[in-house]
Amino acid sequence: MEKTAFRIALLGVNSQFVHSSLAPWCLLSGLKAYDRVQDEAQVVEGTVNEAPEKLLERIADSRPDVLGIACYIWNIAYVANLLPLVRDALPDCVLILGGPEVSFRPQDTLERYPEVDYVLCGEGELPFARFMDAMHGLEAFEDVPGLCFRTAEGFHLSPPYQHEGMQPSPYTGQYFRQLNGRIAYLETSRGCPYACAFCLSGRGERLRQVPLQRAFDELLLLANSGARTVKLVDRTFNADRKRAREILQFLIEQEEAQTIPKGLTFHFEIAGDLLDEETLAVIARSPKGLFQFEIGLQSMDEATLRLVRRRTDMGYLKARVTQLIGLGTAQVHLDLIAGLPQEGLREFIKGFDEAYALRPHALQLGFLKLIHGSAMREEPEAYPCTFDREPPYQVRSTPWLSEADFKVLQTAEHALDKVHNAGRFQLTLRWLTEELRVQPFDLFYQLGQVILTLEEEKGRLSLEQLTQGLYEALLHLVGEKEALLRDLMLLDRFASTQTTVLPDCLKRKDKRAFVVKRALDRLHPRNNDAMRAVGFLYAGEEEQVVWCDYEGQDPVTGLYPLNVAGVTDLI
Repeated sequence: MEKTAFRIALLGVNSQFVHSSLAPWCLLSGLKAYDRVQDEAQVVEGTVNEAPEKLLERIADSRPDVLGIACYIWNIAYVANLLPLVRDALPDCVLILGGPEVSFRPQDTLERYPEVDYVLCGEGELPFARFMDAMHGLEAFEDVPGLCFRTAEGFHLSPPYQHEGMQPSPYTGQYFRQLNGRIAYLETSRGCPYACAFCLSGRGERLRQVPLQRAFDELLLLANSGARTVKLVDRTFNADRKRAREILQFLIEQEEAQTIPKGLTFHFEIAGDLLDEETLAVIARSPKGLFQFEIGLQSMDEATLRLVRRRTDMGYLKARVTQLIGLGTAQVHLDLIAGLPQEGLREFIKGFDEAYALRPHALQLGFLKLIHGSAMREEPEAYPCTFDREPPYQVRSTPWLSEADFKVLQTAEHALDKVHNAGRFQLTLRWLTEELRVQPFDLFYQLGQVILTLEEEKGRLSLEQLTQGLYEALLHLVGEKEALLRDLMLLDRFASTQTTVLPDCLKRKDKRAFVVKRALDRLHPRNNDAMRAVGFLYAGEEEQVVWCDYEGQDPVTGLYPLNVAGVTDLI
């Protein structure tokens, strides 16, 4: 096929508008670096939440000769609906799919989606440029690494391609114009030192890193792009601990020098068992909220982790995670996966309670998904389970967890997400689990049942409805301590939500309210007429007044500082 230049559209279909996949931008940088003809290319973005017909309009406006689509578990169903529309609207356009959702099942993809002409497996910067060279007749399609397609005899299939080193920077003027304040993503390394059976990085991806100065330069670019969050997508950011410390120290210095905006957060996925004293010392010096760390515990059981090809010293890991959280400078998220081998409901609940006791700012309970290309998908004899055959391929039962067990876990996860991970009722939850000794999992399971019942009755719950439902549900756990429950939930409400209106369960009429508010305005004047919430606490030996002016929000916890004084000190 001969042509001076082709028009190429690289499509990124994101899960939400706030996200912006790096994949099409990486392909664009690869074209600029390796394409011998220098074809005309642009990135088109959309989300799975918009009508395919609307996205089709933007694709058609680019008048592509070649359309490349990055495919993931969160968008493949949407892409499947989009493909026939694209083929009807652009009958001569060459359609090529890439990404992890198709890289490990190219023949199945070509059989399932007749509209698709090619599948590109693995990393794509160089292969996609070579594919465009083949489109121009400069080399054979069979010689393009990772390229799969139909032939007269059946299929030409190639294994997923992996570059020897990191690839050119994906950041261009067009990228920043389209980013427009959304979450910015940065890849400073590829590969992972672990070989987890549930993860694609477990296929033996070699660790590759960009030069440190390039990482610094790109961090500054993204920090000043208007984004409020910069997420590093490195599989294990601290795989090279010395290099990780240098990047963290660089960001601290840039924040101190005011070369990056205040209030910006950098998110890293790290391995808890690779944390060391030197790294913790650097994080201890960081401004509050500058860093956010996500740690994939996956399981708290060392035997289960060994079965999925991961070795962890759980005692060491828990000690390091406790140190990290205790620093108070960074938000810490911990991840657990339900459905791993030899972990039944009892074992998982035990691990959940252990993880919760570490007091992370968020504890994310995920459910095992058998993604294409993972060892757990490809070795069913070693990892027996039943799972959904359509994305996201969620496991439904294992020899150790029944479908009923999964429903129990999902019920608890619903409350965990709505309450703890949303930063709500932190004092109340801590009192219940630490003072009253309510088991964390049992607590969230009970609350999950309440929330799901309310949602069936009322639909999406307002904060007032959620608070009322939780208050009523917790009464039977606290016995004669109802007044303390109410006071703690009032404190939590003030600290987490800018409001002066309380739900009925927390309201208490007090004839002293007017006098107390006047006294507070006189003795503790508000700055710039800030909103002030005022309430009474009755459970202690001395009645108290609590107030919150909704200033000085903690960048780590997201909570506002509370002020408390005795009623007699004010009237």
